[in-house]
Amino acid sequence: MKKQYLSVLFTLICVLGLGLSAQAQEEDTLVANVPFDFVVSGRVLPAGHYRVSRVHPLTGSPELEISSYETRAGAFLIPTVFDSVQSRNTQLNFEHVGDKYFLSGIETPIGTYAVTVPPSAIKLAQTEQHGTSPSGSN
Repeated sequence: MKKQYLSVLFTLICVLGLGLSAQAQEEDTLVANVPFDFVVSGRVLPAGHYRVSRVHPLTGSPELEISSYETRAGAFLIPTVFDSVQSRNTQLNFEHVGDKYFLSGIETPIGTYAVTVPPSAIKLAQTEQHGTSPSGSN
């Protein structure tokens, strides 16, 4: 009888532990519909439903993965800053330059990730907007 009691107790602890772990992993996961093509980590991703999550949630490393099951597109990114101030918002933030959108931030319930948009990418988008060649000419 004691063996069965310990077996049930161990099973209950495992089930409860897995439930808490799954919830903790979901706190920093974001699912969003992006209605336009956008640039992240130098890649253009098509419009669609995306999931953003940490690559290694248990280690606390900052690497993020953004991926879409429907478009099979995705990218890895390393945010430049993480602000752990809790937010009620869960959203993706974009910087709009010309006709391009650049992923610039990710808000989750546990905090906000800032993603740096390289100045060269902004300059290129501005140049394309004005219809001139970015290579320059003399």
